[in-house]
Amino acid sequence: MPIAVHWSIRLLIVLATAVSSCPVTAQVSKSKPSTVASASSAKVTLGAIRWDNWSLDSPYGQVLADPGLRERTPYYAERLPNGQLGFPGNTERALNADVHYAKSAGLDYFIFGYYLESSAWGRDPKRAVALNRAMENFVRLPNKLGIKYALNFNLSFPSRDVPMVSDAITKAVRGPDYMRTNDGSAPVFFLVNTMTPWLKGLGGEDSAKAALKDIRDRVKAATGQNLYLVALLFNLPETGPVAHRIGFDATSTYATALGSNGKSLPYASCAALAQSAWHAEAKDGTGGFLPTVTLGWDYRPALRDPQEKKTRKPNPDWCQPATDEEWTRQIRGAISEAASNPRNGRFQSVVIYAWNESSEGGWIQPTLSEGVRRLKVIASATGRHPTIPPFKLVWPTRIDPKACAVASSSISTTTASAGCKSADDSMTTAWPCPPGMQVASEELREGPSEEGDETPLIWRERLCSPRGK
Repeated sequence: MPIAVHWSIRLLIVLATAVSSCPVTAQVSKSKPSTVASASSAKVTLGAIRWDNWSLDSPYGQVLADPGLRERTPYYAERLPNGQLGFPGNTERALNADVHYAKSAGLDYFIFGYYLESSAWGRDPKRAVALNRAMENFVRLPNKLGIKYALNFNLSFPSRDVPMVSDAITKAVRGPDYMRTNDGSAPVFFLVNTMTPWLKGLGGEDSAKAALKDIRDRVKAATGQNLYLVALLFNLPETGPVAHRIGFDATSTYATALGSNGKSLPYASCAALAQSAWHAEAKDGTGGFLPTVTLGWDYRPALRDPQEKKTRKPNPDWCQPATDEEWTRQIRGAISEAASNPRNGRFQSVVIYAWNESSEGGWIQPTLSEGVRRLKVIASATGRHPTIPPFKLVWPTRIDPKACAVASSSISTTTASAGCKSADDSMTTAWPCPPGMQVASEELREGPSEEGDETPLIWRERLCSPRGK
């Protein structure tokens, strides 16, 4: 998970979201019905948090290079020439697949972790450019199937960078694919965590209030658009009132995290912790509130990264895997909570943690051993089962072009020679069709690598089409 003060991607162990006195062993609330009215599901939007440090040139992916973590390893993992795994999650072909997967689950928008391309406080703008590449490739997709996006400023910034923040928002909201609230405002998220370091970076409460107003004014002058500002917080009872006081329209949280006692907790306890926060905000909050559904929390694999090990507690508590039924109850409960809060008139939305926080324990995207399980759960929980037009999934194979006579025209994988068969690798080549779709055909074709070198690759193209057609 990114953090809002330092340039290091993840420096802070997350504090619990709910009221501190809430015991983590509490049972899931039985006061909510186990089903949710279709009307609520239709009017409440679902946004999925993204953390996009998954790329071929990032060593971070190696935290998942373990056959024991196949349930976390994303569908796009590939074997590199050096034998290591590569994670090209920021490529256009991966973002195109993500859009189709998200649509099949009934999601409405991605919440992209955005990194300001600033040199403030010794930061490297080139690093920000790399981390924003997934979002840029998403924006360039010619067809997003109606999936929208919103910015989440993952790092704090000084007052001098307010014009840069405003410019980034202005550029985004001018496009047709930016998310909108019920009144047409553009939601923008800020990961402010425990609030104190974020406020300090801006010079205190008064300066932070002035900065948020300045951002609103600048974007309004440039685009005519109003903003709906959401603070992603921890320790909500203390930080929520401050957020509203300085000008945020709504609060939410990045994830429901746990303590540092090395304990394994049932998912029901983790769910109850989140629900306590929802209920407390509904009772005592003063502004909008976006409930967060945390699909899982277990960052132990992240400790394999040397940088992570330096900055995280070595003995975290973690959530045990959830059943489909437990996820369903949590999703429906969050939707009901968002719909019933009278202060959510402008923006009824649920934040789901997360699309791709695989090393930290929260993900929706298909994985090697789970396949499309989580997509199915979300779609069933919301009653959303859209029809998706045929499309192609494309990924590189481990086939030697010299042994496979693909040439300039593609060949069917069913008629390909023995030299055109990929080597077995349990850690690669998932790329499943979304729920409700089936493999219509598969072909191999030759093409250049994404890195621009001259060595040709054999690419696999899988055509997914609606089941039964």
